[in-house]
Amino acid sequence: MEKQNASVKVAEKKEDIMNLVKGEGPWQRKILLVIMLIAVPLASHNLAMSFFAPNLDHWCARPPGSNLSVEEWKDLALPPHDRHCSRYKFIYFTDHGKEFFTNFTSSEVVPCDSWEYDDSIYVSSVLSEWNLVCDREWFISLSKSIFIAGYMCSVTVFGFLADKFGRRPIVAACNVIALIAAIICACSTSFFMFAIARFFIAVGVSGAFNTAFVLLMEIIGPEYRSKYGLIVNLGWNFGYISLPGVARLLRDWFWIQLFITVPNILLLSTWWLLPESPRWLLTHGKVDLALEVLSKAGKTNGINFEDVKFKVEEAISKTSKEHENENASANVLQLLKPGLWKTTLIIFYNWCVIAFVYYGISYNTNELAGDPFLNFALYGLIEIPANILSLFAIQYKGRRNPTAITLAAAGASCLLIYFIPDDPWWLGVSLSLFGKFCISCAFGIIYVFTAEIFPTIVRNVGLGSASVSARVGSIIAPFVRELGKATHPVVPQIFFGILAAIGGFLVLFLPETNNCSVPDTFKDMAEISRKGHPDKKTETVLALQEVDKKELTE
Repeated sequence: MEKQNASVKVAEKKEDIMNLVKGEGPWQRKILLVIMLIAVPLASHNLAMSFFAPNLDHWCARPPGSNLSVEEWKDLALPPHDRHCSRYKFIYFTDHGKEFFTNFTSSEVVPCDSWEYDDSIYVSSVLSEWNLVCDREWFISLSKSIFIAGYMCSVTVFGFLADKFGRRPIVAACNVIALIAAIICACSTSFFMFAIARFFIAVGVSGAFNTAFVLLMEIIGPEYRSKYGLIVNLGWNFGYISLPGVARLLRDWFWIQLFITVPNILLLSTWWLLPESPRWLLTHGKVDLALEVLSKAGKTNGINFEDVKFKVEEAISKTSKEHENENASANVLQLLKPGLWKTTLIIFYNWCVIAFVYYGISYNTNELAGDPFLNFALYGLIEIPANILSLFAIQYKGRRNPTAITLAAAGASCLLIYFIPDDPWWLGVSLSLFGKFCISCAFGIIYVFTAEIFPTIVRNVGLGSASVSARVGSIIAPFVRELGKATHPVVPQIFFGILAAIGGFLVLFLPETNNCSVPDTFKDMAEISRKGHPDKKTETVLALQEVDKKELTE
C-alpha cells in the first residue's frame, strides 16, 4: 500500500519539470556562481563591525598645547585603576612645558571629556570617529544588533514580496537598496546615521541572498540540493575570510566600507544574469514565460526542448492547486498543540542558542589573544570543513545524535577556556576555534532536522518561527561582550558553553528523522514522538520541498 499526500505529488511533479531539462548542468552552475557572489557582501557587511570598532587602547586626551608625550601624560594624569575613562582632577597648572602638571589632587578623578586613540594599527575607526568608548561603548553592540534586526525585517517583508512579485525583481531591488545604504554608511556624519544605514544594508543584502537562495532551490533537481546548498556557502566563507585581509591592508573604516561595497555594484547586473523562477511563473499562471525559461535552461544544458516540451506541458497541466492552500490556516499556536509543544520548544531553544553562540563567538575574536586579523580569518576558514562535516552527518549519521554531539562539544570547548591559562595564547584560541567549528556544524544540521520534524500542515510556520528565534539569539549575542567587560573576559565563553550543553542534552528528547518519511498531520507527529522515530523511509528532499520557499535560508 503506497499512499502519498497531495503535497508530495506536487513536489514530485515540480521536480519532474526541472529534471526534464536536466536538474543540474551549465545553466544551474552559472546561476550558482551569481548567487555565491550575492553571499559575499552578506558576510562582509555583517561582520565588518569587528574592524570598524576594534579594541583600541584609548585614554583621556591631553590638553591643547601640551608638549607631553603619551607615556608622560599617562604617568602624570591617569589613575592606575582606570587609565581609559578617567583622569585626575587638576587644581593648578601653568603653561610652561612639563610644569603644566606640577600640582593635582592625587585621589579625585573626573571622567574624560575627550579621548586619544592608539593609531599604530588602525588609521581611523568608528570607535575614534564618534568616541564609542567608556559609557558609549555599548553603542557598538547596539549597532550589531540593529544590523541583525534588519535581517529579521528583510525575511518578513521580502519573503512576502518575492512570493507576490517574483524572485528576480526582488533580488534586483534588494541589491539597489544595499548599494545605496552602503554608500550612505560610508558617508555617515553621526553614529545614528551609521547605524540606520547598516540596518538598511542588512535589509538589502539579506533580502537579495534569501530570495536568490530560494531561486536556486527551485531550479535544481532534488538530488543536488545538498551539494548546491553547501557550495553556495562558499560565497559567505569568501566574504568572511577576505574581510581581515582587506582590513589589514586599508586600516581605515571608511575605505574598508567602500571596498566591501564593490560587490554590491557588481550585483546590479543580476537583473540580466538571473532568470525568473519557472516554478514561481507556473504557480502564478505565467505558463508561456515558464516555458521560455525552461527552454533556455534545456538548450544551455544540451537538451532539445522540443523533444520534452510535451512532457513538460503535461506535468504542468496535472499540477494540483491544493498544495498552494494547504498551509493557509497554519499559525504559530498550532506548534504548541499536545504532542508537539515539547518538540517545538526544544527546536526553538536550539535555534536561538546556536545563533547566539555562533554570532557571539564570531563577534568575540577581538577579545582573543594573538593577531586579531589572523584569528578572524581562521574563524571564517573553519566553517568550510564544518559545512562538509555537517553534510556528511546529514547523509550518513542522522540528525539527533550529530546535533547533540556538536552542541555538547561546542559547549565543552567554551567551558574549558575558563581553565586555560593566558599563556600560551594559542591554546585558548584553539579551543574557541573548535567551538566555532562545532557550532557551525550544528547550524547546518538543525536546519534539515527542523524541516523534517514538523508536520506538513505546520512545516512552513514551524521553520519560519524557528528562524525568528535564531534572529532573537543573534540580536542578543553582541551584548555578551558587555557582560565580559563588566565581569571577566571568559564569562561570555562560560555563558556560551552552558547554553550549548543544555541544548545538546535537550536534543536527545527529539525523535530521529534520518531516512524516514516526514509527518503529515498532528496525529503522525504525536505517534512519532511516542515511538521516538518515524516508520517509513523516504527522501529528505521531500521535507525540504514542503518548506515555504521564503524560509529556505538560515
